[in-house]
Amino acid sequence: MASTTSRLRARDDDRADACGLLDAALADGQLSVAEHAARTSSAMKAQSFGELDTLIGDLQIPGEMVDAPVVRGGVRRAGRWWIPVAILLVAALVGMGAGCVSRATVDKVSEPPLPVLTTGSGLAYFIDRYRAEFGDTVTDDLTVYPGYALFHTSTGNPLKSQYYHFQGDFDEFGSESSRKPSTPTLDFGTVNLPVLARLLAGAVQSLKVANGRISHISFEYPSGSSKDAAPYVRVYVQNEAQDSGFMTIAFDGEVLDVRPPSE
Repeated sequence: MASTTSRLRARDDDRADACGLLDAALADGQLSVAEHAARTSSAMKAQSFGELDTLIGDLQIPGEMVDAPVVRGGVRRAGRWWIPVAILLVAALVGMGAGCVSRATVDKVSEPPLPVLTTGSGLAYFIDRYRAEFGDTVTDDLTVYPGYALFHTSTGNPLKSQYYHFQGDFDEFGSESSRKPSTPTLDFGTVNLPVLARLLAGAVQSLKVANGRISHISFEYPSGSSKDAAPYVRVYVQNEAQDSGFMTIAFDGEVLDVRPPSE
């Protein structure tokens, strides 16, 4: 029989946290690109903690993420944590905890609808909000999904990095983690947005993914890149049949690579 917490209804924040865990699993090699895409799609539609648990239950959880409600919310085995429903409800009502639980639902109701962030206008909106929040558009990394964005940034201390989740508000995700002073930063606000917007609008057609949509956009440096390497934008497109492809775009708008689904 399912536990009480596994039947607990998931919120948008819980679904976003699960996607963040899947991103981390993709980054450290626990999931393939196809597995990540499939699980992310399911996480975005999940209705309960139990459904989310089936998507992240076999993953190793990074230390900075162990306190996320989606990790603690259900019955866990082999070292996982359980937290009673009453505690979750009290934390939500009091609104004094860190992370996703601290955001009162009423705060989000009063905000204007979030634009689709994987469009030119959505990226422009995010760039403006980021600049207003942090004073610049510099970050260590950035991944943008249709309904939210995730990034690491150093705010004042080059030896510390904070993980953030944006879904209309900028929420800290976990505690600060150590950061190498040599970690490269990128200024995503310098991207040629008008050109990128046109490329995003035509990405599905360019990548020849039938009935596809942009699943996410990453701003990053090439893996193992040298100090002189330039960052790029990578646009991922996928459909419900899990056909997927991606295109790589320089910040000045030059298309560097187009990878449609393999025949």
